[in-house]
Amino acid sequence: MKVKIVLGTAREGRKSEKVAEYITRKASELGWEAELIDVKDYLLCYTHRWKVTPEMERYRKGILEADALVIVAPEYNGGYPGELKILLDTIFDEYKALPVGIVTVSVVTGGVRLLQELRLATVNYRMLPVGQVLFYNVDDIFEGDELKDEKYKERVERLLKTLEKYAKALKPIRDEVREKLRREEEHLQA
Repeated sequence: MKVKIVLGTAREGRKSEKVAEYITRKASELGWEAELIDVKDYLLCYTHRWKVTPEMERYRKGILEADALVIVAPEYNGGYPGELKILLDTIFDEYKALPVGIVTVSVVTGGVRLLQELRLATVNYRMLPVGQVLFYNVDDIFEGDELKDEKYKERVERLLKTLEKYAKALKPIRDEVREKLRREEEHLQA
């Protein structure tokens, strides 16, 4: 199973980085091929829907090989970071039938407003949101790189197991979508 974990902020001192790295490590421990996609490596000023940049193509290829996606983001003013929105908007059809877990980070609310926004956005992209984990005060629940709160460990494990079930169930649809995209690309290049 291949999972991509998107770290959705490029801000200095980001608490969500620790969460994204933890989830990536836990997915790898399950024997999955887990890759962290950091938005700071894809800082685009705007979307180029008709002009594909090398960063966009690299992101697109990563999504096309994924069986599942986890988005980890902090809540910014009741929503999600602009750089995450821009990255997500660089592609569209490639997301179809991709199960997604949403992991939010916020000291006060845990990111509940962000969760609502990202759920709507992922449905619009034709992904299937299948679970979430809301992280409140990261400094209080982590000791170094490890979660010290058992409830959070259980929530992350449940999220990953749920993603795996949906990834298997949706595979025929993803395969069909990806084959169609491959044929369209070949046709455009001919």
